Amino acid sequence: MNYNPKKFISGLTLFILGILVFVLGPGLSSVCADRDNEIARDLNILNREIRQNRKQEKRAQLRHDSVLKKIDKLNRLRIDLKRDITKLTEEAQIAKMQVEEQKIDAARLEESLDEVRQKFCLRLKIRYCQPPGNWLDFLDSNADLTENLNTLVYGRRVLESDKRLQQSYLNLLGEIRNRNSEVEKRHLFLACLKQEQGDKIVALEENIAKKNELLYKIKHQVEEHKKLVAELEEVAAQLKRMTRESASIASNFVARKGNLPMPVDGIVVSFFGIEKDSRFATVTRNKGIEIETESDSPVRVVYRGDVVFASWMKGYGNLLVVNHGGGYYSVYAHLDKFTCMVNDQLQALDVVGKVGQGQFSDTPSLYFEIRKDGVPEDPLIWISQL
Repeated sequence: MNYNPKKFISGLTLFILGILVFVLGPGLSSVCADRDNEIARDLNILNREIRQNRKQEKRAQLRHDSVLKKIDKLNRLRIDLKRDITKLTEEAQIAKMQVEEQKIDAARLEESLDEVRQKFCLRLKIRYCQPPGNWLDFLDSNADLTENLNTLVYGRRVLESDKRLQQSYLNLLGEIRNRNSEVEKRHLFLACLKQEQGDKIVALEENIAKKNELLYKIKHQVEEHKKLVAELEEVAAQLKRMTRESASIASNFVARKGNLPMPVDGIVVSFFGIEKDSRFATVTRNKGIEIETESDSPVRVVYRGDVVFASWMKGYGNLLVVNHGGGYYSVYAHLDKFTCMVNDQLQALDVVGKVGQGQFSDTPSLYFEIRKDGVPEDPLIWISQL
């Protein structure tokens, strides 16, 4: 039997690669599932934030309505106070007019009283202010005694009437002065009450101004929450659209089963499933296929999708994972370098890199897998040419 070192190295490579793939398969499965899980997590987070912001918006709206009611109540109170101040102003004007009228009446009465005083003085001067001794002459006069007595009685009655008239004037004048004093006091009371009501209105308007400022802030908060909710809903809608588009792409991907192109021109040297090598007594469990090709051959993505992983991984070397939606992923390993990066959106047959050396072989080759929900499937039933 001829010994072929290249075949030996290739068999040993496949054996070790199978072991590594078997061991590292769960890690690669988690890489393949990251994209869908990330979208699901993002949707859950967005929905939670939307619910929280809606609650905050509702609380802010309730505060807004409460402050608005308080402002409405304060405005009604301000209207009532202004109406009261208007009434007080009218009453003060009336009181002021009454004071003026009372002063005019008092001035007239005082003039009348002065006239009465002058008449009394004249009467006293004529009738009662005669020098002493004239009374004796008067009594010794030839006048009739009865007539003289009647004259004295009449004079006395006139004097008493004048006294009563004078007293009534004095009483009326005192009453007018008392009324003037009361009206003046009422005028002062109304002025003080008006000032007090004015101070209340000033404080009330300051309170209303503060409430309006608070209302503006709360209204701004409500608008911010509404805006944030709208933005979050738009992002959630975009993620849902991405999910629907991913499902659409996955549907088309499934429809292309058996018609996908080869990721690289070459020869399949290792097949999917369990391979036995009787010469070396080795058993390999392959989750993909190994395609030998020329060095630096371009590697092309087999169908459109998003790059979810593009980095080095133990057992795979430079590894590229493309999400085709619906849980379908294509895996490209042993790349020499990448021409794309994570989150890039690829179209079918876009170049994603170049073939490099196998990790345990000096032969340029590409390791290729197709997975559904992390479970590998035979790539040969998906591609149309070898």
